[in-house]
Amino acid sequence: MSWYKCFLASCMLLSASSMAWAAASSSSGTSQAFLSLSGDAARHFVVPSDVQLESREAPDQRGLTRERYQQYFGDAKVLGGQLTLYRDTTGASSLIIGSYYAGLTPSNRRTLAADEARQIVERELGPQGRWNIDLLIDPKTGQFFYRVDNQRFDSRMFYWIDAENGRVLKKYSGLTTGQGLGVKGDPKDLTGLTTFNGSAFELRAADGRQVTHDIGNRPRFSPSLFPQLNQIVAAFLLPGTVGTDPDDQWIDPGATSPGQPALVDAHYYARVTDLYYVLIHGRNSLDGGGLPMISTAHYARNYTNAFWNGSQMVYGDGDGATCRELSGGLDVVGHELTHGVTQFTSGLMIQDESGALNEAFSDIMGTNIEFFAATNGFDPAAAADFLIGEDVCLSGGVPGLRNMTDPAEKGDPDHYSERQIGGGDNGGVHTNSGIPNHAYYLLVNGGRNAGESRGHPHSGPVVAGIDLAAAEQIFYLAFTGLPENATMCNARLATQAVAAALLPSALPSVSDAWQAVGVPDNC
Repeated sequence: MSWYKCFLASCMLLSASSMAWAAASSSSGTSQAFLSLSGDAARHFVVPSDVQLESREAPDQRGLTRERYQQYFGDAKVLGGQLTLYRDTTGASSLIIGSYYAGLTPSNRRTLAADEARQIVERELGPQGRWNIDLLIDPKTGQFFYRVDNQRFDSRMFYWIDAENGRVLKKYSGLTTGQGLGVKGDPKDLTGLTTFNGSAFELRAADGRQVTHDIGNRPRFSPSLFPQLNQIVAAFLLPGTVGTDPDDQWIDPGATSPGQPALVDAHYYARVTDLYYVLIHGRNSLDGGGLPMISTAHYARNYTNAFWNGSQMVYGDGDGATCRELSGGLDVVGHELTHGVTQFTSGLMIQDESGALNEAFSDIMGTNIEFFAATNGFDPAAAADFLIGEDVCLSGGVPGLRNMTDPAEKGDPDHYSERQIGGGDNGGVHTNSGIPNHAYYLLVNGGRNAGESRGHPHSGPVVAGIDLAAAEQIFYLAFTGLPENATMCNARLATQAVAAALLPSALPSVSDAWQAVGVPDNC
C-alpha cells in the first residue's frame, strides 16, 4: 500500500509509541517542555488546565482534525506556549507538537493598560493602520509585556512594551517579502476566475476565492525613500481597483499599469496555490476557513519586491533590470501566500531561528507548489526545481534568490554551525532558512550535505531520500504545529514525531536529513 493510500485508509500505525521531550530551565526557574508526541504518548496526554483551545479546523483528507491551544498565565498569553493536537477519526489524539511552560513566576508588575502601550508605539509610528494588542508573559524572564502589532498596507511592525514601565523591549518588522523577476508571456486559462459585472469582466473568481487589484503604480514616490508618507498614502489606496477587461481577453501588454500580465499571473497563481492546499493538504485557503485570497499588482514604481502584509498579497513591477513583475513566478506567489498559512497556524515570529523556519517553510511550500503545478500541467512554461524565484530573478548572474540544493551558491549556510546569529534581517531569517531548506532537499532527493564537496569541515550521514509526496506531508503537519518561538531543534523533533506517527519507514531519513545539516535533537 502506498504512503498516500495509507493516509487515506487511516493506516497510521498509531500503536507505535514515540515521544520526544526536551526540557530546559530558565534563570527564573521556569521549566519548558517542547513536546513532540505520537502513538500511546499522544493518546494519553492530558491538556493542562491553564491551556485554552484557540481554534479547531475541519478534518483533512487524512481524517486528522487540527486543534490549536494557547497557554495562559491569568489573562496573559504565554509567549511560545502553544500546543497543536491532531485527532484521528475516532477523536483520539494521535500527534501533539508544541511547548508548555511550568512554574511561571512574574518578574514585574502589570501597571500599564493596553491603550497606554499603543500610545507609546503611536508616538513613533503615528496612529494609522490596524492595531492588535496582546498581553503576554515571557517564560524566560517572567516579564509581562504587551505585543503591539501595527499593520499597514506595506508595513507591519511589532513592538514589545514592558507592561510595568512602558519601556520598548523589542521592535521588529513582521513584513514577509520575496523578490522575483518577470512574467513569462505564457497563456493562462482563466476559466472560472473572472466574472462579468454588467459592463466589464473582473479578476474576481466566480467562487469568490480570488480577487486581484491594480493599484496603478501608486504611490508615485519611492517606498524606500519616503516610507512614512508611502504608508499613509497607500492606506487610502488599499487595495486598488479590481482588474477589468471589456472582452475577457487579458492580453494587454506592459510591465507597468495598465499592463495585464502581472495581474493575470497574480490571480492565476493564487488559484494554483489554493488548489495545492485544498487537494494536497485538505486546507480550505490560508486560514483553513475559506479566506479569499486578495492580491494587488503594479505597486509603486521600480519596486523590486513582493510581500504578504497580514491580510493580502502585494507585488511590485521590479526595476526592469534586476527584476520585472514579481507575480510572474509561481514559487514566489506560493512562498508569500504560505506566510499567510503560517500566520493562521504556527504564527512563527519573523526573527532569529523561528523567522528562519518561517521563511524556509514558505520556500519549501513554494517549491512543492511548483512540482504540484508541473504534475497537473498548470504552469507549462516553467520547470519545477529547488531554486527559489528562478523564473523571475537573476541575481549575480545565477538564477533565483535561494538554492535549496546548494544554499552556499547564494551565500546561505547549509549547516547549523554556519548560521548567522543576531544582526540584520531580523537575525538572518532569509539567510538561515538555507539550513532547513537543505534538510528538506536532502529528505526528498537523498545524498550528502552539499558543503562537503567543497571541503567544509562538517560531515554527516548519507540521507536516503523519500519521495516528495511523503516529505511535503511530514513538513506541513510539523511546521504548522510548531509554537511561535520554535527553534530548528524543535522543528527537527516535530518532523520526527510526524514521521513516527504517519510514516514510520521515513523516520530514519527525517532524522538523517536534519543531522546532515547539523541541527541537534537535544533542545
